[in-house]
Formats: sequence, structure tokens, C-alpha cells
Amino acid sequence: MRILHLSNLYAPVIGGLERSIATSGEEMVRRGHEITVLTLATPEAPHDETINGVRVIRIRSIANTVAPGLNRDPRKPFHPTTADPLATAGIARVLRAHDFDLVHSHDWLMYSYLPLHGTPLGRPHVHTAHDFGLTCVRKTFARDGRRCAGPSLGRCVPCASAQYGAPKSALLTIGLRAHRHRGIDCLTAISNSVASALNLARLPGELPVRVISSLVPDGLDELARVTPRPEWLPDGPYLLFVGQLGPHKGIDVLFDAYEKLRAGLAEPPRLVCLGTPRHDTPPVPDGVLIRTNVPHPQVMAAWRHAAAGVVPSLLEGMGQVAVEAMLAGTPLIASASGGLLDVVGDDGVNGLLVPPGDAEALHAALLRLLTDPDLAARLRANGLQRGLGFTAARVVPQIEEVYRACIAA
Repeated sequence: MRILHLSNLYAPVIGGLERSIATSGEEMVRRGHEITVLTLATPEAPHDETINGVRVIRIRSIANTVAPGLNRDPRKPFHPTTADPLATAGIARVLRAHDFDLVHSHDWLMYSYLPLHGTPLGRPHVHTAHDFGLTCVRKTFARDGRRCAGPSLGRCVPCASAQYGAPKSALLTIGLRAHRHRGIDCLTAISNSVASALNLARLPGELPVRVISSLVPDGLDELARVTPRPEWLPDGPYLLFVGQLGPHKGIDVLFDAYEKLRAGLAEPPRLVCLGTPRHDTPPVPDGVLIRTNVPHPQVMAAWRHAAAGVVPSLLEGMGQVAVEAMLAGTPLIASASGGLLDVVGDDGVNGLLVPPGDAEALHAALLRLLTDPDLAARLRANGLQRGLGFTAARVVPQIEEVYRACIAA
């Protein structure tokens, strides 16, 4: 099959969504398919290149050509909730030049393809919801630290104004609420949490949603085993957090729980945080080690040697970092919310689940795990087996099945 992916961002800027596209695309290439990723141009990236067998084409948009002020970071061009005329023209040029079997969109760049779907350039179209962006312009579907009750102009514009400013928030919300998303032929979501939020999006009534998890590369368990223990890790036991150091990832709750742990133990473990500080990162307690820009093999090795891994996010679409922890054999504590429920599964079997935002419950779970070696050993073994279900070898065949059904229909 010849597949065209549409993604607002791609390498060299790689987050969870982009990493998932790269992982699936590279596995599809290994399975004999032709994969192209169309993304928005950035100042330093070439217009056309091939990365690990995946062709990457970058196109102009209003945000990166006419109005660069829309971008907070020029490496991360912004696409709105409406069609961008320059992006639509760029997508049209690529569709004319190549005979693709299917278009697979992943974010708001879809809105620049939809005007072409009903034309001779249109192709069968799969959209994957990696987050809550079809329902919420903040893409979090959270309000005041809790899951949102549902979208409306009166709620969404004030909520998103802190992120975008009031005028931009209003325009994005109006644009999103105006869509009926006709032109999506097959719709998938990366977790049951994301799928349930799609019930509140404006979608064609007859469009079913299939849950296909986000995925991680094969071999991460082996990578964790063979990578030497990083020298910068503490000598003794430590807890590990990986992710942005912001309240949306629950770092404030983790810090509170850790301070309680330090107060109650004679020899508390260190807390290691691998991630980027933000403007809203809370004060860092004593005993916390923070490192940034850690190579991925060292991240996997750090997971493997940790006494416990913690993913305390308020709401995750899926939670690839939790999968990586489990594949490294790390006893995991995660928030009982969003896609993390799909990743961990049964509480106490593959990991421990705690209510999001509850420092007391997180402290209790940490204490339980640190003082019960049999539980820790059981979570290590079960978590590894659970994590294998989210690898490319398990997930890509499901994606191929969706592609074939969409093309046949």
C-alpha cells in the first residue's frame, strides 16, 4: 500500500504523536509498504528527505510563511482548526504528483485536506485521534484539573484563553465547533478515553470509532537490558519520573507525595526526574535530581534500574512513557485516568493505579511498593508482558487491517 500521513509536526521535532507515526511508518516500510509523511515546513529542515525509509515532505502554510507570529516556536509551526489555503495547495500538489492509496491524518492538518476529499484528488481517509483535539482546542479535555463536562463556546473560550489568548481562543473554538468532519472515512482513537470524548465531537452520526493503541518500537525491553546503567544515577534506590515538569503531568502531586515519603522514612530513595522544566514547574524539593536531554537508551536503562516508576499525569490520551517503563521491567504507579487505564489494566496486577491529583494516595502507593518486594517483583514481570501488547509488532497489523478495510469500502 502507498500511504500518505498528514502530521502538523514531524522530525526533527518529535513528541509522542510524532514518535508513534515514525514507529508505525518505519514498521510499515519493513513490511513492504510505501510511506510518506507530509508535514509543515520549519526553518532548518529540508523540503524533502527520507528518514529510516519514510519519505518526509514539508509544505508551506500561512503560519510559517505569511504570519510567523502565530508560532511560539518556529520549529513547531501552528495549524488552526480551519483549512490553511497554503497547506491545502501543498497537499494538492503532493496528491497530484503521487498515486497514494490512502491518506492517514493525525491532527489539525486534516482540516487542510478535507476540502480536497470530495474532489478527484481525494483518497480514502483514516483519521487517528491521538488526543482530545476534535473536542477541545487545548487538546486536553480537562478543566480545573478534572475531565471536562463537555464543549461549549461559553466554557471553551475562557478555558483556552490562558493558553492562546482570548481572540485566538475564540477563533479556534468557533472553527472547531463549525466542523462536522465529513470526509473522514474511518476513525480510530488511541485509547478508550479518547474514543469516549469523540462522542462529544461533531462527527457524522454513522461513523464508528475503533480503538487502536499508540505504539512503541519493538526491542525496547532489550534496549533497557543492554544499555549500561548511566553514571549520573544515584548509587542507591531511586524513583523515576519521565516527562514535562508541569502540573498537567502531575509533577506537583509527585513532589508533595515525595516530601511525605522523605518525612516518614529513615533512608528515603532519591527521586529522579528526566524532563524539561516549564514556567509552571513547582519548587523542587530536597532529594530530587533533574536531568534534561537524556538520550533514549539511557532513559530506558534508568527505567530498568528504578525501584519504582511514577506516571502521575492528570489526563493522558494514552501514555507511551508508561509502556516504556513496563517494557523496562519497572514496577509502575500511574494515575487512574485517561489512556493510562488502558495501559495498566487491572490495578495491582500490572501496576498500581491511584486517583489523579491525590498526593496522599500516591504516597501510600509508593510506600506500599517500596516495602513489599514480592509486589514489586510481580509488577515487574506482569508489566513487561503487558507492555509487549503495545509494540509495533502487535499494533501495526491492526493498522493494516483498518487501511485495507477503508480502501475496500
